[in-house]
Amino acid sequence: MSKKNRRYGRSEREQSTRAQTGSGQPAEESFETGRDPVPERPAPKKFNAPLWAGIIVVIAVVAVVGFNMFSSKDHLTVDSLNKPVVAALDGGSEVYPANSKFAFTENAKFGYLPAPTLSELGDGTIVAADPKAAPKAMELKDDLASLDRGSFLGQDIKPPRKNTAPGEPITWDQMVDEMAGATVLMPLIESPEVATPVLKKIAEADIADSTIVRTDDAEVANAASDAEVAVMFTGDPTASASESLSSSGYTMIAVDAATAAKWTGSNLKVWATGVKDEKQLKELADAGIYGALSTNPYSIQPSEVKSN
Repeated sequence: MSKKNRRYGRSEREQSTRAQTGSGQPAEESFETGRDPVPERPAPKKFNAPLWAGIIVVIAVVAVVGFNMFSSKDHLTVDSLNKPVVAALDGGSEVYPANSKFAFTENAKFGYLPAPTLSELGDGTIVAADPKAAPKAMELKDDLASLDRGSFLGQDIKPPRKNTAPGEPITWDQMVDEMAGATVLMPLIESPEVATPVLKKIAEADIADSTIVRTDDAEVANAASDAEVAVMFTGDPTASASESLSSSGYTMIAVDAATAAKWTGSNLKVWATGVKDEKQLKELADAGIYGALSTNPYSIQPSEVKSN
């Protein structure tokens, strides 16, 4: 290279590079840099929205079906009961404090149906309590109408056996909230005034198929039947024919064990009262009765769950 070129000029490559830089065009990569060329960035993968939406829908459907399957197994209904069924009157008042929270919890635990007597307090609260027996069992100076919800729940229920703890009262709403679906409830309702809030709670909890209303009041029976709740007649069975009871909304009847077998040919499901022991219950079951009502269910049917 001449002295002129060394002093004032550049090589052709350098001149070309400067020209491209000045024009805003990218300069060619120098072969002398020694750097590897940058690899091309891969094209982003496309998100298949319809496919993922379909997968999510399938998962949701499977989850709902699974939930319904398992929920239905845990939801005990009248139609799913194994015969002969045994109900604990007032929670089994010969064994536990009558109509107490503990009694009903034990009923459900050992496979018996809780059968409370329902009453109305002075403030309209519906409670599990026999209006005739509860004042004495709670040692009240007045009747249940003198109590409101708070004062009722503050009472103790005298136990039927010595050296056992008193019971804790419970309202109908509490009973449904804590036991709905886990067992079949069998409330005794003696007046339309009590029936209205009771049936309302049953509807709210969606347990019409898990309830049997016991009554001898025709108005109560009609209301319960209209609510699609099974109804048991608890009055004098000799005073009415089974056909007339059916037309009044009754689907079941409570009959003394001595005559229960005679009713098995009717269109009503027969429940025996006054069953003496397990042997008699088996005989009645063989004769076709549906179940039994007892103040001591353990005496006529072994429990399904053994205590520790």
